Amino acid sequence: MILRINIGAFILTDAVRNAVHELGDDRLFLRSTLNVEEGGMAAALNFLSQHSTPELLIIETTAQDDALFDELNALADVCQPGTRVILIGAENDINLFKTLIDQGISQYFLETVTGEELKASVVDAFAEKAMNAKSRTIAFFGMRGGVGSSELAHNVASELAQLYNEDVILVDLDIAFGTAALSYNLQPAQTVADAIAQAGSMDEPLMMRYLESGAKNVSLLCAPGNLNSGIEITPQALEMVLKVIKQMASYVVLDIPHMWNPWVQDMLVDADDTVIVGTPDLYNLRDGKNLFEFLAPNRGMEAPTRLILNKVGELKKGALSEKEFTDVLGTKPSLSIPFDGDSFSAAMNNGELLRAVAAKADSTAIVQTLAQLVSGKETKTDLAKKSKGGLLASLLKK
Repeated sequence: MILRINIGAFILTDAVRNAVHELGDDRLFLRSTLNVEEGGMAAALNFLSQHSTPELLIIETTAQDDALFDELNALADVCQPGTRVILIGAENDINLFKTLIDQGISQYFLETVTGEELKASVVDAFAEKAMNAKSRTIAFFGMRGGVGSSELAHNVASELAQLYNEDVILVDLDIAFGTAALSYNLQPAQTVADAIAQAGSMDEPLMMRYLESGAKNVSLLCAPGNLNSGIEITPQALEMVLKVIKQMASYVVLDIPHMWNPWVQDMLVDADDTVIVGTPDLYNLRDGKNLFEFLAPNRGMEAPTRLILNKVGELKKGALSEKEFTDVLGTKPSLSIPFDGDSFSAAMNNGELLRAVAAKADSTAIVQTLAQLVSGKETKTDLAKKSKGGLLASLLKK
C-alpha cells in the first residue's frame, strides 16, 4: 500500500521533527506530499488561514487546560471538514485524551512521538484508504521489447487463479499493441481505452461492462490493439480506474508496455511486486542497469524488484550469464526460464496458455513457480521444499 495524502506538520521540538521526517523516508508515503513548518499551533493557524487544508495535520503544542481548547476551537475555524489531526501536547490527563478523541482528534501523544508511532497513527487515521488497496498488484515490464514479459504476465494471471482459487484481473495497458485478448482467445467488446475514457465516473458496475471473462476466476481488461484509439493514458485517469479494479479481485496483474513516461514509472514503483523481464544479452543488461538504478531507491527494501531472465539458451553465442547480471544489477535473478519456442509458439497460435498446450514442460512449471513467488503467500524456501530437489529446487537456490 502507498498512501497519496497531503500532510502538514507544525512542530516545536527536534524529536518530533525527526519523527515527521521519518515519514518522508518511508515507502508508504512515497506519493504523499509533506510540508514541515516550525512554530507549532501558532504556525498552523497562520498557515491554514491562508492556504487550503492538508488531509492530515500533525501539530505540536504546549498549551494546557482552557488554552488548549481555545487553540482547538481556532483550528476548527480554519480547517476543512474531514481533516485528520494528530496532536502532540504537554498535558498528561486521560480525561483530556478521551475528550480530544471524542472531538475528532485522530491521536494524541504526550510531549513527543517516534517515527513508528506516528506512522501507525497515520495508517489508523486513513484506514479506509488502506481498504481501497484490497488486492495485491503485480506489474510486469520488459527490459526491452520482445523479451516475453507479456506472455509471462498472461500466464501468471491464470496460474494465480488456479493455484489459489481467487479472483484475478489482468489489465493490458499496451493500448496499440496489447496481446492479452489473443492469449485468451477473446474478441473484446469493450477495452481499457473505454474504461480510461470513463475514468471520472468509474465504479464497479460500470467496470463490469468492460471486463471480459478469460478463464475460471480470471477477468481481463483488454487493450484495443488499435493504432487509432485516440486514448492517451494519464497517471490520474489510470489511478481512478485501478482504484475500482483493486476492489474487485485478490490479484491485479498489470501488463505494462515497453515505454518510459510518468504513468509507467508510477505503476512500476507502486506495485506490490514488480517483475522485470529480460533476455541474457548485452542490450538487456544495459537497459536493466538503468531500470534497477531507478527502481531500487524508489521502491526501497520493503518492496524489492524481481529480475526474471527469459528465453535462456536461445542465443548460441553472446549470451551472458546469471552472474554477469547479478554483478551489474546488484540483484540475483529470481528465476531463469529456458527457451521453449515450441510451447510458447503453440500457446500463441492456439490462443491458449502454457498449461493447456504444454502442461508437463519445464517452462510451464517455472511459470507456476513465478506465480507462487509473486503471490505473497509463499517464499523461495517453501517452494524449494515443495520441489523435493528437482529442477525447481536447483533454480530457486541460485
